[in-house]
Amino acid sequence: KERSNNSSQQHQSGGEDAAERSRRSEEEEDDSITAAAAEAAANSLYEELNSPSGTSFYNSNRRQSSSNTTSVNNRNNSNNNNDSLLLSELTEAKSRITHLETLNTSLHTSYTHLEQTHKSLHTNHSHLKNTLTNTQLELRMSRMETDHAQRTLREKEAMVNEMQLEINLVTQSAVEANKRAAEGYEVAQSVRMDKEYVDGLEAKVVALQDWALASTESKQLTMERCRGLEGRVGELESMVELLKRTNGSGGNGGSGGGEGMISLENGMMNINDLIPLKKASGATGSSSSSLASTQGGERILWTKSSSLVVGAGMVGHSFIELGSVQIESYETVTLRWKFDLTREEEDIYFSILKGICEDKRKQRSADACFRSRHVKGGGGGDVSGAFAVQNACTLVWSNEMSWFRPKTIKWTVEAVAIEWSD
Repeated sequence: KERSNNSSQQHQSGGEDAAERSRRSEEEEDDSITAAAAEAAANSLYEELNSPSGTSFYNSNRRQSSSNTTSVNNRNNSNNNNDSLLLSELTEAKSRITHLETLNTSLHTSYTHLEQTHKSLHTNHSHLKNTLTNTQLELRMSRMETDHAQRTLREKEAMVNEMQLEINLVTQSAVEANKRAAEGYEVAQSVRMDKEYVDGLEAKVVALQDWALASTESKQLTMERCRGLEGRVGELESMVELLKRTNGSGGNGGSGGGEGMISLENGMMNINDLIPLKKASGATGSSSSSLASTQGGERILWTKSSSLVVGAGMVGHSFIELGSVQIESYETVTLRWKFDLTREEEDIYFSILKGICEDKRKQRSADACFRSRHVKGGGGGDVSGAFAVQNACTLVWSNEMSWFRPKTIKWTVEAVAIEWSD
């Protein structure tokens, strides 16, 4: 717009200079025309004064006056009528001269008037020419402004079309969102109607999980018993070999037996010789079974392991129940926990709460063995008194500090009966 204004000002100044030059040339032409007209008028007056009619009239008057003078001189002023004629002719000549002066004055007045009229017309012409130049410049400016307004109108029309397209898209998305909300509401209604069925399925799932855990535990116990029986069979085989050797060496000792003797294939063996074997076999069986159940005054009641995925900004939990186990009066139950994250650089907040805490309100108000412990990569430890409430505890993993990354957890817990003394 500034460039257009500068160009318009340059065009306007150039037009004014051209108008000024044309005005000066026209004034010079008008002055030359006026001078020529004045010269022509003077020449015409001079020619009129020096025309043949005027000259003949003057010459006739001279001749007549000279003749009259001669006649007067010759006749000695005999006729007074000639004097009156001369006076009348002189008066007529004076009147003609006066008339010619009047004509000359009127001509000069007409010339002055024409010159003034010419100047006024020239001024009007210059003014009209300047007005025309200004009008042309205004026309150009108006066209430029019209073009700019049209471009602006087209841009605004494009913006309006884009806004209308966005409005249509938003309206369409709103309609789709309403449809999805209606579908979600229907699904929620159906979920509410099927809540009892879902609760039944959850109970079945819990039962199946318990059955799977029990099956795993029974399998472990069976494997432990098999290992113990294998050891027992080996001990019995060694006992049989020992009895055979004893029977072979003691065959010469007589056929009778006394107190504490056992007959074996026509042989006798002292029962006291079996006591060390029984003690040895009993010690061997307990050590083999203690690999899964007893170690250094500790007795593992059960072991549970699972995995859990905690979403970003969410809290995951798992309920651990002690169950029906046999605990002696000199034993106390300790919960041994351990879990690992899939990545070592990941961290999470871990809590162990007493009792079963199903929702956040109960979790906030429940007694805790410890709460919101920051664990990176994984960890483990022992806590006592975890089963003090409802013979159960709740493991809580909080991922609320993470905004976009879920955490995968693999955990293992054991219930350990530990002997204690006063």
